[in-house]
Amino acid sequence: MREPQFVGQTTSGVPTLFLCSLSISILTTCPAQGTPGVNVDILTIKNNCSMRNVYNLSIRAWLLSLLCLLVGGRAVANEPTDDHITVNEVTLVPGSTDTYQVEISLVGSQIYTAYQMDILFPPGVEPVLMRDVYVKLFNTDDNDLCSSSHTIGVSYGAIKERTLRMSCASLQNTPFYGKSGKLLYFKVKASPYLKPGDVVLQVTNFDLITNENAQKYHCKDQTLTLHAKAESTVNLSVSGSSHYGTCVLPFAVPTLPDGVKAYSAKGLDDTGKLVVLSEVKQLAAYTPYILYSAFGYSGSLSGAVDASQYGEVVSDGLLRGAIAPQKRKDGYVLQDFGEGAKFYAMDGVEFLIPEGKCWLEMPVAQASTPQYGIQIGTTTGITAPTTAATVHGRIYTLDGKEVKTMQPGGIYVVNGKKVLKIK
Repeated sequence: MREPQFVGQTTSGVPTLFLCSLSISILTTCPAQGTPGVNVDILTIKNNCSMRNVYNLSIRAWLLSLLCLLVGGRAVANEPTDDHITVNEVTLVPGSTDTYQVEISLVGSQIYTAYQMDILFPPGVEPVLMRDVYVKLFNTDDNDLCSSSHTIGVSYGAIKERTLRMSCASLQNTPFYGKSGKLLYFKVKASPYLKPGDVVLQVTNFDLITNENAQKYHCKDQTLTLHAKAESTVNLSVSGSSHYGTCVLPFAVPTLPDGVKAYSAKGLDDTGKLVVLSEVKQLAAYTPYILYSAFGYSGSLSGAVDASQYGEVVSDGLLRGAIAPQKRKDGYVLQDFGEGAKFYAMDGVEFLIPEGKCWLEMPVAQASTPQYGIQIGTTTGITAPTTAATVHGRIYTLDGKEVKTMQPGGIYVVNGKKVLKIK
């Protein structure tokens, strides 16, 4: 939708700025076939016709004027300037619960009265709300530029993903108190998956406005650099009801927590119909795994992070791990829709894979199967669900009784192997 624009001035000759914000969110959940589902790993599903329909509509219109205001019947053209902004020293600790204050200062050559800019954040760091606002102005100390009459309009993620857009002006057309000084500040949080080292914020569409003739000066695109430590803390959890989860960590874990087992999915067995899972005793950094816990698990893990291994998507065998959130339409995601955890086909529906979670990419020959169960036993694997004894061979309960079919959630002995039946 095109952003509404305003170009003009009041009868008194004072430039005016109008900010307009419209936000509409619609969430519609349609009944799924069978029992309503509980997402094991995936937070957002859009237009999922086969399992769950969730429609999100977000419409935001922002007028960030400070554009070619008419003066004396003619528009004032943009002028380039070398004036720019700087940032304070900020060191982020990935995964910390702390928030960090980022302070922006102007290095200017003349007195301005208003500005606008966009700041693009990299994956793993984002601004946080401070009493329902993202940005606050400096306007109390001698080195602050803004007056109490200056106001700021802000949006985050509305115009562009991970972009903080802001515009500042005074309805009284009050100029800044100086050519250089503190403009604004905001606070950020650091994800456990933030890449260590330099954290670069990209500043674009940066314009400064003078009082005289409403002249607009366009600043060069620039960057602001924060820093992230080479360490992280991640909250790890496995559902106590579904017993399964996935994870990918930015650091190695030499010893698994008590009660948690981990599996890699390297490839298919000799039949080409079973994805073989191999149990591992420790977790490698930036490597995706399937987790199992009989009673569930929740805890935090910490470790040193090697930035050279970083990638927004990592892979190992048939598993893919999201270090930054990923929108995917193909592959399989681990879900529980009341029948135990299974890998469900995305089937062209867009899923948002959160950071730290994984999905399965099956070979083309198996990609048409709607879901795959998980088998844990002497040989472990992911397989298309079936209950026929003629396919599995003889099926026995743990107390030795032969049965014709396996029930979801039950553990059986099939061909000498213990099998957990997911469906």
